[in-house]
Amino acid sequence: MAEIKLSAGEKEDIRQKLVDYCEANFDLRLEQFDADFFTDFVIEELGPALYNAGVEEAIKTHATYCERIQEEMDLKKIL
Repeated sequence: MAEIKLSAGEKEDIRQKLVDYCEANFDLRLEQFDADFFTDFVIEELGPALYNAGVEEAIKTHATYCERIQEEMDLKKIL
């Protein structure tokens, strides 16, 4: 699978959300260095599963739309 590439801004948003979550739920203050490593871990380890789930959802959505289009076309056939 291709590497998940995020912009610097997207990665910073994820990092900040992880920092905020750790502080709010675990009373754990992550310093910049630790937060960056944690962010990289989440992206590398969880990112592929989340990406694949998104792809699967897109495939299902596409199949549903194709089915609807086919039904509409069948209704418009001249008999």
